[in-house]
Amino acid sequence: MIDRAIDRGFATSLELFASNVVGTDEQKLTVVRQLATEMLDSVTAAISLAYSDHLEAEVIEDQRTRNALLVALLAGQDTSTVTRCSGFEVADSYSVLAIHFPSRSDGESEALLTQMDVRRMIRNIRAALDRHATVRALSRLDVRGGVILIPSDETRDLDALLAVLSGAAGVDLTATCAQATPARIPETVDQLGELLDLVRRIQRPPGLFRFADLAVEYQLTRPSAVRRHLDAILNPLDDHPILMETLCTHLANNLNRRRTARQLSVHMNTIDYRLKSIRKLTGFDPSSADGLWYLQSALVVRKANYHDTESTLSI
Repeated sequence: MIDRAIDRGFATSLELFASNVVGTDEQKLTVVRQLATEMLDSVTAAISLAYSDHLEAEVIEDQRTRNALLVALLAGQDTSTVTRCSGFEVADSYSVLAIHFPSRSDGESEALLTQMDVRRMIRNIRAALDRHATVRALSRLDVRGGVILIPSDETRDLDALLAVLSGAAGVDLTATCAQATPARIPETVDQLGELLDLVRRIQRPPGLFRFADLAVEYQLTRPSAVRRHLDAILNPLDDHPILMETLCTHLANNLNRRRTARQLSVHMNTIDYRLKSIRKLTGFDPSSADGLWYLQSALVVRKANYHDTESTLSI
C-alpha cells in the first residue's frame, strides 16, 4: 500500500515536472533526473526516520512492559493484568540473580561512574541477556547493581552467564543466585540481598555465590548470642594491630608460615612468636584445629559486623 503510493507519487510528480520544463529534451532529462534524485533522498530520509522512531517506540514499550511485570513479581502482586495486555508469560520458576556493580578503584567518585558508565553497562548487560535467552529476561539495574530474573528453563550455567555479563559490562561482577517460584521471588530477593551484602563484607572476590557456598558464614552472621561470643574472641587483639594483620594474612595464606613471613617481610620465627602471642591473648591456638575454627569464625563475624554495612541491592 505504502510502496504503491510512493511509486504513484513519483510518477505523477515527474510527469508534472517534465511538462513544465522548458528546453531541449536533453535539458529536460537533466532537470527531471536532478529532481528525481532530490525526491528520492527526501523520501528515503523520511522513511528511515519513521522506521527509527517506530523501532524506538517498540523498544520503549517493551521495556516498560517488562518493568511492570518485574515490579509485580518483586512485590508479590498479581501479574494477570500485565500478562493479559502484553502477551508476556510468567514462568513456573525463575533463576534470580542479585548483582553488585563494583565502584571504581582508580579514585574517581561514584557519581562520575553513574554519569559516564552505568547507562552503557546496563544497556550492554541487557543486550547480552537478550542474546542469551529466547525468552527475554527481566531486570532492574542502577548504579549499584540490581536484580535479574530469567526463566529457569532458559539457562543451565549461571556461572558462564555471569562471565558473559561481566564481559559485556567491562567489569568483574559479583552476584548471588537462587531458584524461586513467582510467589517466592520477593522473599528470595531479600535473602539474596543479605547474602550479597555478606559477600562484600567478608571481602570475597568477584564471582557467583549460592547459599551453599556461604552457608556457615551466613549462619554465623545472623543475630544471636553465638555471634556476639565469636566477635568477642578477637577483642584482645584490638590493641595489637600487627597481631591482627598477622592472623588475617596467615589464614588467607592457608596457614603457610613461609608465605606469610614473605608477605609480611619478616622471619618465620617472628611469625611463630606472633602466633603464640595470639594464643596467649585470645585463648585459642591458630595451629590447632579447634582454635583455628574459632579464630576463622570470629574473623568472619568481625568483618561482617564492622565492614561497610550499606546495602548493595537495589530493587
